[in-house]
Amino acid sequence: MAVDLISPGTEREEARDVPAVSTYVRHRVPCRAPRQTAALIVGALLALSALPTGCSTARSTAAPPHPSSAANPYFTGRFTTTVNRFTFGQDPSWTADGRVLSNENERSGTSQIYVSHLDGSGMSCLTCGQPGPNGFPQERPQGDWILFCSFRGQTVTFGAPCLGGFGSDLYLMRPDGSHVTRVTGPSSSFERGGDPYDNYHPSWSPDGRHLVWTHVDYRTHARGGTQWSILLSTLKVDQRGVPSLSAPTEVAPGGDNAYETQVWAPDGSGVLYTSLSSDGDKRLGWLNSELHFMRLFGHGASPSHPEVTHLTDGNPGWDEQAVFTPDMKDVVWMSSRGTRTWYETTVAAARRAGYDPPFENEVAGPFFVLTILDPKFRTDLYELDLTTHAVRRLTDLDQVVPEFYFDPGGSQLMWTTGDRSRTYIGRFARSSVSPIRANIRVDPAWADAPVHGDHSPPAPEEPTSVNLKDVTLPPQEVAATSLLESQLTTLADLARRPPRHGS
Repeated sequence: MAVDLISPGTEREEARDVPAVSTYVRHRVPCRAPRQTAALIVGALLALSALPTGCSTARSTAAPPHPSSAANPYFTGRFTTTVNRFTFGQDPSWTADGRVLSNENERSGTSQIYVSHLDGSGMSCLTCGQPGPNGFPQERPQGDWILFCSFRGQTVTFGAPCLGGFGSDLYLMRPDGSHVTRVTGPSSSFERGGDPYDNYHPSWSPDGRHLVWTHVDYRTHARGGTQWSILLSTLKVDQRGVPSLSAPTEVAPGGDNAYETQVWAPDGSGVLYTSLSSDGDKRLGWLNSELHFMRLFGHGASPSHPEVTHLTDGNPGWDEQAVFTPDMKDVVWMSSRGTRTWYETTVAAARRAGYDPPFENEVAGPFFVLTILDPKFRTDLYELDLTTHAVRRLTDLDQVVPEFYFDPGGSQLMWTTGDRSRTYIGRFARSSVSPIRANIRVDPAWADAPVHGDHSPPAPEEPTSVNLKDVTLPPQEVAATSLLESQLTTLADLARRPPRHGS
């Protein structure tokens, strides 16, 4: 849930070179009115300020057993990071022909969708002149449609399109910016009751047939609170060339949980996702975000009967964004586990106290806002070997790493820091690799599009900071924030109690 609002960090190391024989890390599970919202959040922070620091991460400099370089080239090869010449907005992604889609501010200050080369040259705006903000562009693997997210037409919004909050709908357009079509909205079959809603973090399947995304329905507390679900749908284009999403299927239901979809497995078998709650597993701890894989196709799995595998290790760090390596032997994900944070302290304290109150679905959103308000909140990239479960840290940049994606060739990752101060390129040096790819053909008709369009440069990026002073939230979220403040106060009281002898 990488809301496009993040506390600015200090500038530090420009790049990190992770050698082939690196430090491997093993982790052990550690022993009212809308204007009142800011005050409630400050109160919740203060309630936990006196908690003891969470347990530290255990490290070992000895590399655990792992396959040879030929068997797992992404995990054993050198990983280097460099600062890109051009700084894109948050969540830049790759086109099928190797260019970059990004959201940038046009001259009016509205976020719009742009396409350019990696160095920023040849930049053209695809949505300028349209209502916004618009963001989170993702090109279909065939290169013939671009998915993006927008707040247009919404009266209640928070955050940024498809980065968490509320008010996002999904749109499709051709790579030249034409044929803009809204494919989700208040009349969608999965919208109920006129409550505020959000559709976020969508991802194309490798064959371009399906979309998966997280849907959030902000219901009142009396109706069960905020409902998070994962939806799967199929792209249909009619004879007139009008796209739509057909047969939306709920593959992860609502309830006392919260989700964020990540990206598909390269073989199209399923999707990575983050559970932002304990899912009822008290061993993980209250509101502990963990990474999972949901198999949707093959090996007995189907959208009506998905199979879920828990990937991460219960560490109280914030685990979120994730991608498979192209050979599907590893997962690269972002985590705060290398930094002492308010989030780690809170999750570890709840686990020690055995505190796991209900309505995690209701408070997950406000809890995330508190997490990123922490001035010490930092995330880095880590890599998980899916065979040996060994973990290595890939970056040490003292920044916040939000969304990141592999280029079409599968050799480099791209991301822009949460404060939009830099765009990084991370490269894997591997001696050999056998990428797993869907058998698709890129449509040559849309290569290098658009031929025409607004080629004026966007407004310069400025570091982004959080300001909740003037935010007006719907009553449902005011109630959720108040509930979270009460739960944090209870946890603080439990944490201050002396341990019982013999426990």
